[in-house]
Amino acid sequence: MSAQKRADGRGKAPTQPVHTAKTSTKEEHHEDNEEDLLFGGEGGSFGGFVLRTVGLGIACALAFYFRLHAVLVFGRVIHEFDPWFNFRATEYMLEHGVFEFFNWFDTMSWYPIGRHVGSTTFPGLQITSVFIYHFLQTIGMPMSINDICVFVPAVFGIIATLFTYLLTKEISTSPNAGVVAALIMSILPAHLMRSVAGGYDNESIALAAIICTFYLWCRSLRDSGSWKWSFLTALSYIYMVAAWGGYTFVLNMIGFHAGFLMVIGRYTHNLHISYSIFYVIGTYGAIQFPIVGWLPLKSMEQLMPMLVFFGLQVWRVMFYLKESQNMNQREFQAFQMRFLLTAGSVGAVIFGYLLFSNFFGPFSNRIKSLFIPHTKTGNPLVDSVSEHQATSPSYYWQYFYYIYYVSPFGFFTLFYKINDVKIFGIIYCAFAYYFSQKMVRLLLILSTPAAIVSGMIIWAALKWSFQQFTAPANPKEKESEGTTAAAKAKKQAKPFLPIPPSLRALFPLIAIVIILSVGVGGYYYYEHCDMMAQQMSHPQILVQGRNKNGEPVIIDDFMQAYWWLRDHTPADSRIMAWWDYGYQINGVANRTTIADGNTWNHEHIALLGKALVSPEKKAWRIARHLADYVLVWTTRFAGMYGDDLAKMPHIGNIAGSVYKDVPRQGYVMDEKGRPSDLMRQSVLYKLTVSGLVPGAEPLTYYKEAYTSPNKMVRIYKILNVAPRHPFGTYAPALELGKFEE
Repeated sequence: MSAQKRADGRGKAPTQPVHTAKTSTKEEHHEDNEEDLLFGGEGGSFGGFVLRTVGLGIACALAFYFRLHAVLVFGRVIHEFDPWFNFRATEYMLEHGVFEFFNWFDTMSWYPIGRHVGSTTFPGLQITSVFIYHFLQTIGMPMSINDICVFVPAVFGIIATLFTYLLTKEISTSPNAGVVAALIMSILPAHLMRSVAGGYDNESIALAAIICTFYLWCRSLRDSGSWKWSFLTALSYIYMVAAWGGYTFVLNMIGFHAGFLMVIGRYTHNLHISYSIFYVIGTYGAIQFPIVGWLPLKSMEQLMPMLVFFGLQVWRVMFYLKESQNMNQREFQAFQMRFLLTAGSVGAVIFGYLLFSNFFGPFSNRIKSLFIPHTKTGNPLVDSVSEHQATSPSYYWQYFYYIYYVSPFGFFTLFYKINDVKIFGIIYCAFAYYFSQKMVRLLLILSTPAAIVSGMIIWAALKWSFQQFTAPANPKEKESEGTTAAAKAKKQAKPFLPIPPSLRALFPLIAIVIILSVGVGGYYYYEHCDMMAQQMSHPQILVQGRNKNGEPVIIDDFMQAYWWLRDHTPADSRIMAWWDYGYQINGVANRTTIADGNTWNHEHIALLGKALVSPEKKAWRIARHLADYVLVWTTRFAGMYGDDLAKMPHIGNIAGSVYKDVPRQGYVMDEKGRPSDLMRQSVLYKLTVSGLVPGAEPLTYYKEAYTSPNKMVRIYKILNVAPRHPFGTYAPALELGKFEE
């Protein structure tokens, strides 16, 4: 095979590495597709174009509709916890501007030390929403920032669906397979879990950015002139960096792919240019964000892509010297060994110096949890987060349904006529599946490769089935019509192995079974996804229940409690609650909180935990220096048992990891609902049961201020609050600990 054909990234690997870029014509690029038994010969028909357009339109409509269940039932409400911070941050950016946002020091959270939001937040979500707000204002279609934030996840669900089509088409060369993949992706629960309307979180826009970046990277490898696409790849990656901390996955995926191609002898000048442009521009853009800073150059998590970048430069210099000195193959082999040994030795010395001088930072606890059991990260705060738990096998059926069993077959289609982008698809599937097993939330990144390979195998099966009814009945007919559509269909249907006529006679029946199976399976897949979409569309801050007559009602105890704080407490009131609820208290009640879901300060959260699990007087001695009110979730009185008492094992473990006088275990209830001694003695238990459980001990240092209509939330006034210490420091009476892993 010619070096020219190899340079387009679609042919087989040459016997020698190719290092010069040559122009590849369109005809050469699609030469293999015309003989492709699985995916070729789909692009010429206007009718096919219309059907694909309709299919993509249906996929986009489904993607939007399935994400609107929450809006249709609960209205335009921000969901859960983290989205409330994102909404509050968006309001701040809209009012003060992007650059002031980067300087924002929030004095209403993490009392008494506050939090520098600009250096601890990925701003992509806020920038996106503010841009949409101003754009709609400009074109005369104004929308409130609340409504924009509610609908952004649903809109980006459509965008992710469209880029899934493009990426599938690029990998398989089949636009029809791309449409099938888009239809799967549009309603896949693994994607829905982070993109329902109201779920205004970073991942809701990040997945679209991931798929876009991967598509543009693969597009930049298509032929020798495609390196120009790498500029767009870099810009898409910069947006991804702004959107979510998972940008390290994108960087390492592309870096690993480029390095792997180089190692296995698929190096081209186009690969070198594409990756170099992507890495240089992308890294420069990434370090502009305060939360990222110099991490791309100093973090162990991002070291491999940097080594690949330098490796490609070394590789390019080596071949440049070969060309300039007109070396023959024997001379080049000797030179190559000396050159690589010298470059490797110099690189090892530099790397060793930087490593032992602590230039590179350690792996974060969240990254560690991807490679070791989550219960052994050494950080109980990380381990307490439910979405960081290892993925149960049952979740794959729940979030992928039939796709979980179809996708492995599709995975093997990537090995058919393997090329650079199919190698990327193989790596993408393997990495995404591995990481999805380690953390529940990372099922999200498996959604796209699962949809891609499932779309490929389903379309391959449908295509073969349709061909059984469109190919000529007599195999010898129209042999001379080599350029006709029928001849092309016949050529594509040519089997890998000779097939006995008796078996071939069964092909139409098998085709009918396949078509019916896809149709019936698609129906049940739709029904399952619709059910999952409705289950995942509960905003949590509002709950759907039924009254005594069995009629559906909206239970708004959480909202009522936050509104009570907003309307009945002084504006400067400080509210103590477990860190889960900090974002909602800030966003809805507009009151100062002690901690929230950012979890950046382990010791501070441990101090909060100590103030909740300690006996009343000991807890009050801490609380009086931090807060004016304390809020607890008591949903067990409404039949929901995921309240603060259920969280006490984690609260105690976190507190005890810093304060050795706090037992780390023992905060449990037995099967009859009786608390252990440690739980019974804790102030959190007393705040939960006071006045509601017969025989509950009276409180001395806390006074009930509010209990929600369904007893799901209780708020207490802290008595004899201490004078406020200057902001930014802790009161001297508080004994602060230090977390040591």
